[in-house]
Amino acid sequence: MLARIHTDHKHILTLLRVLSGKAKSLREGQEVNLTLIRDVVHYLMQYADHSHHPMEDILYRHYLDKTGREGEVSQLEKEHQSLHVSTEELLDTLGMILNDAVVPREKLIHDVEAFVEMQTRHLKYEETKVLPELAKTFDDDDWKQVDRLVASKLVEDPLFGSASEQEFEDLRNYLADVED
Repeated sequence: MLARIHTDHKHILTLLRVLSGKAKSLREGQEVNLTLIRDVVHYLMQYADHSHHPMEDILYRHYLDKTGREGEVSQLEKEHQSLHVSTEELLDTLGMILNDAVVPREKLIHDVEAFVEMQTRHLKYEETKVLPELAKTFDDDDWKQVDRLVASKLVEDPLFGSASEQEFEDLRNYLADVED
């Protein structure tokens, strides 16, 4: 389970580097493929918000229950909610631009940079605080229990998985070209 989360984080960081590069290009006055930016954000909405984060929330909820803090609303859940709102807002902005609405370039640059910063800070929190605490606290029985609890949330990664979806083909091709 932790290996899957670490792998997801590695993939998300790859996409955040793409967004950061696109924001830099925009800041330098270059034209960028806004559809590609939208595809990255849409992937994060589809996969991270609907599978990855709920899986982490279940793991952390189990941790809180095990440690006797079951009534606590965790920072992790709050951050996941904030990330979801931020993702929706950026998707809305990109949708408006792609539908020919006038949105100031500076607003788009700021929104993309803020989104990357928020996501990066969140991943660092998980990697340095949350995941090490889970690894230290959970025993084999805990992992078996959370495996059952998260089973309904686990879906094949639509971009990086083996059965990759057609929906993200352009983004997948872009990432393959960048790696070459």
